[in-house]
Amino acid sequence: MVKGCGLAAIVMTSALLTSWSLHAADPAELARINAIVTACERLEHDYAIYRDRGDAEAFANIFTEDGEWGRPTTVLKGREAIREYIASSSGGPPEAHMQFQTTIQITPVDDTTATGISYAIVLEAPIPEEGLPVSIIGFQVASESRSTYKLTDEGWKIAKREYTTLFVDPE
Repeated sequence: MVKGCGLAAIVMTSALLTSWSLHAADPAELARINAIVTACERLEHDYAIYRDRGDAEAFANIFTEDGEWGRPTTVLKGREAIREYIASSSGGPPEAHMQFQTTIQITPVDDTTATGISYAIVLEAPIPEEGLPVSIIGFQVASESRSTYKLTDEGWKIAKREYTTLFVDPE
């Protein structure tokens, strides 16, 4: 080991930490970051609520006009395709659908772009003739979603969302 190398590493680390903490302490920068994170987290919550309600119009409108939604093998492109998919899903027997967004991490990239990872657990079952509550034994699916968010003239929207199913109900 070169003599003095340890001291140089300490000085360099100290300088980096000081620089980061000064940057992070800038109130305007913190406000900018918090505004982006809050807007994108709101999209995540709206995603779950509108999907649960089967509100095809509201669900599609959380995406950009050319937004993409799906899993690696099947991707819907554009609001109209997303709207049609959700609308067609609500044509069968009535179902109770509840999506729990359990973990959400948003990372601002710049003033108009952010990325995010979220986890969800979904409960879904047909509503019996006697109505709610629905009896279920387990969850339907648990998934991870990776999203790109864009600031548009309409506000923050999901530009791309790809989800991967990690766990499924065996039945």
